[in-house]
Amino acid sequence: MIQIDKIGRVCESDNLRIEISNLSNPSSLRKRPKDVRAPQPAPSERRNGKSKFLRPMQTAHFIGVLSLMLLVFAAVIVIEKQLPTALKTADEPNNPDRFIAERAYDILKKLTTIGPRIAGSYANEVTAVELLKTQVQEIIDAAHPNHVIELDVQRASGDFNLEFLDGMTNVYRDVQNVVVKVGSKINSPHSLLINCHFDSVVDSPGGSDDGAGCAVMLEILRVLSKSPKILRHNIIFLFNGGEENFMPASHGFITQHKWAKEVRTFINLEACGAGGREVLFQAGPNHPWILETYSEEVPYPYASSLAQEIFQSGVIPGDTDYRIFRDFGNVSGLDFAWSANGYVYHTKFDSIEHIPLGTLQRTGDNILALAKGMAQGHQLSEVDKYRAGNLVFFDFLGAFVVRWPMIVADLINLSTVIFSLFSINENINSAKKTDDLTTRQYCKKLSGCMSIIIGSWVASIITDLLIAVCLTCLGRTMSWYARPLWIFFLYVIPTLLVSMAVILLHAKYYQKDLDLSPWTVFQLYYDAYQLIWTIILLFGVMVRVRSSFIALIWVFFASLGNFLKTRLFGKWRDSKWLLLHIGMVGLPFVQCFYLIIGALYLFIPIMGRAGAGSHAEFLIAIMVSIMFTFLFSFAVPLILLVRSIERIFSLLIGLFLLSLAVLILTPLGFPYSGEPTSLAPQRFMIAHSKRTFHDVTGAITDEKTGYWIVDMDINSPHTVDKHVPEMAKAELVDQDCTDYLYCGLPYLVPVLTMLWKTHWLPGPEPELRVPVTMNVIKKEPITDGTRVTVEVDGPTHIDVMISPVLGVELTEWSLNSKKPLAGPMWNGRNTYFIYYAYGLKRVPLRFSMDFKIPATHSGSIMDFAVSSQFLFEPGKSTKQFRDFVAKFPSWTAVSYWTATYESWFI
Repeated sequence: MIQIDKIGRVCESDNLRIEISNLSNPSSLRKRPKDVRAPQPAPSERRNGKSKFLRPMQTAHFIGVLSLMLLVFAAVIVIEKQLPTALKTADEPNNPDRFIAERAYDILKKLTTIGPRIAGSYANEVTAVELLKTQVQEIIDAAHPNHVIELDVQRASGDFNLEFLDGMTNVYRDVQNVVVKVGSKINSPHSLLINCHFDSVVDSPGGSDDGAGCAVMLEILRVLSKSPKILRHNIIFLFNGGEENFMPASHGFITQHKWAKEVRTFINLEACGAGGREVLFQAGPNHPWILETYSEEVPYPYASSLAQEIFQSGVIPGDTDYRIFRDFGNVSGLDFAWSANGYVYHTKFDSIEHIPLGTLQRTGDNILALAKGMAQGHQLSEVDKYRAGNLVFFDFLGAFVVRWPMIVADLINLSTVIFSLFSINENINSAKKTDDLTTRQYCKKLSGCMSIIIGSWVASIITDLLIAVCLTCLGRTMSWYARPLWIFFLYVIPTLLVSMAVILLHAKYYQKDLDLSPWTVFQLYYDAYQLIWTIILLFGVMVRVRSSFIALIWVFFASLGNFLKTRLFGKWRDSKWLLLHIGMVGLPFVQCFYLIIGALYLFIPIMGRAGAGSHAEFLIAIMVSIMFTFLFSFAVPLILLVRSIERIFSLLIGLFLLSLAVLILTPLGFPYSGEPTSLAPQRFMIAHSKRTFHDVTGAITDEKTGYWIVDMDINSPHTVDKHVPEMAKAELVDQDCTDYLYCGLPYLVPVLTMLWKTHWLPGPEPELRVPVTMNVIKKEPITDGTRVTVEVDGPTHIDVMISPVLGVELTEWSLNSKKPLAGPMWNGRNTYFIYYAYGLKRVPLRFSMDFKIPATHSGSIMDFAVSSQFLFEPGKSTKQFRDFVAKFPSWTAVSYWTATYESWFI
């Protein structure tokens, strides 16, 4: 029974509660089920008719939610850095079949003691090869008689087109591979290949890239060889000597070696950092059984199809031997890399000191278990049978791998979409009962909320970009490079602030036409976020994006939360409700932050080598804003329920302004660090160069000598002017890029589109230990054109750049690749880049080019340039050059060598 007193106060029956503000206005009646009403307001509020606008959440509860987020951030970071306890040689008697990290460490120490191992140097071609042969022979001598172990040293020559960076043709001569095959008397014709490379870049001891990979492989080889257990299939260990020359050694193996045809799958070990966990960032193509084996065998998984899609999109400036085995060997496999501490990658700091024993133990345990699982499995002998399909895969906090085939992923994704729409429909029906909202009204409000949410994301990005602009104007860019915590204060806090402010303003003005309770308003925005994620998930299904699992977990748990709140826990409107909300969105929050922190660990160091034209501050601002707006999806609407929002905004704004003041006014905003425990050096690449330019007659028209400074980040090169006064005179290279092919500069690799901003500092002439020559051997007419044969001679690393004049077409050349691979356009003309390297024996590069020439053409047919690179001693540097480099401060990492550039019209 319902009773209403004469003055319109609220009376209650067992089932319904009715508020009447004016008996003369029946339309003001609102029926509300008793079991969903908000906490009772004070009598004064009830009499004033404000009860339904009372925000039920205490400010302390929301601050608790923010604090919980910080705890999650800290916990995930700690978990991400966990490494297993390393086994030492003293532990071997009790662990006879285990990987011993200390043994691998000892091998790595011997390898890095050699110093930089540039392909073509004595250190790489003789010293490192002899060390590997000695280690392998010792393992063979102590091996169990059940195994048949063979050692082979391969020298390979060839060439291939490589669509990487600006594109190039890689020509190589006499690169070396140390190859070991472990088999048995079974004499299986099927093999697993495990690959590393023992060469390094200029000035780097190559501790992590990739000495550690080779040390891990040698220890795995030792463990397998001493075990009495017979391998069902063979394992081939490839120690290749030329990956840093853009993968010629792996190409030589997979296309020419006697054991190459029996390779059925492969494991590639690489690095773009030092220490930490190895991430599985490429898998396949196809052959889902490979990932299944990984998921079942490895004790410490770390894998994601998101990482694979990011890497293969080309946004990360790197490549590995994985591409060679896949493209030229038609083999599927797995690509692993250490990605933590990318600051030392390809620098003099990539030493053994930055590789903890736990890193070697973790990788060794994983790869040993994976190799055993693959070699003992039946799939290697029937790879074509298991070829079809791809997997969606990701690990949960490194504990286990979740994976399913694409067809199953589609089914799960579409089912979740349906579940999401169902749960939103339940909320629409609930709103009819609680607030007399029709379906049309709810959907209209829902679409408006979706629009403003997207608008809040845009506003957050714009705000972070404005902050980045201010920091750039103040000369405080890249403060987060050495101290990533700055990202939280500079960009994460503003992202959260703007997202909440936009939602609050929209709720205040857009929803005032209807008399809605805070719970209904909150539910509208919650459903809007859920529907946006549902659309993202559906789009991912349509375009076959395997990283749609991110949207999947958000949609599923948000929908589940909706369902539970509607069907089972509709009475909860206090702290229990908040705990239920946190419980539902907590798991996707944790998993997504786990992915975000991995991405930041990868991308932040990359900004230090992405070039001065990379706009790193803006890229980080945009990336962080996008990632954290997604992360805060179901936390932002909670602000609609908080009573004292002023305290929340004051706290966050205060934190932001305080951090900005500290950044600007203290040395904590300096972007680089030379501290051994927290290295984040500024990178410099400097080539002591001689540049010579010829006219059409062959006469020299200009000659320049000095230091070519490649700007590796947005602060380069004048950050060191105080320490290196000469750098203040460095001039931006500009007009030369129009006048000369490849700016008239000795580019080692074709990276003009990425590293286009460089400086030139006039200086003394370099000393050239090996003469660099180019001779036109002959010109002969062919159908519709001319064939030109040239010979280039010089040091171990030479680059040839070609650009036919307008109207002339380079159709073919005598290299094995036949079809020339065009690079970026220059003055409306095609360009071609040949990267040439050889081993110890000096071998000139001779090849012919066929040009299609119009009958009316006269004069030269191409610009032809040669650059030479002296990457190791003797000939790498003069004393004067070394003295110049020695002036750079301890917080820099300088890679330096001598180079030449010479151009002709032919």
